[in-house]
Amino acid sequence: MPLLRWLANPWLQIGFNVLIVTASEIFLKLGARDTAAVTQSWNWTGITGLLSAWTWLGIVFLILSLVSWLYVLRHVPLSIACPLSNAVHIFVPFASWIFLGELISTRRWCGIALVLIGVLIVAKPVARMEEKL
Repeated sequence: MPLLRWLANPWLQIGFNVLIVTASEIFLKLGARDTAAVTQSWNWTGITGLLSAWTWLGIVFLILSLVSWLYVLRHVPLSIACPLSNAVHIFVPFASWIFLGELISTRRWCGIALVLIGVLIVAKPVARMEEKL
């Protein structure tokens, strides 16, 4: 049961949620890329992406992220949880660079650094609050 209690920590769930959302975005991109060459009359809608197993895996991860996020919102104020969840804007570009080989411009790296600074600014008071508990 200690493991279950540890996994139920809402602060850990925020980090877990960020990782799940990052994975879902990578899977959805892979699915879209796999079906880009499909020529059907509905191809312009993106619905042909549903032909890829990657897309379905991304959808499963999106559902997992929703469940995790709802759990977080039960225990953490939205004004804290939402800014911390913006770490996804750091992880997705890194994952895109590492797993998809996408290039990240200098301007985008600067934006990622600003998001990181913002997340750290929000996280520092949260860490102090956790120490007092």
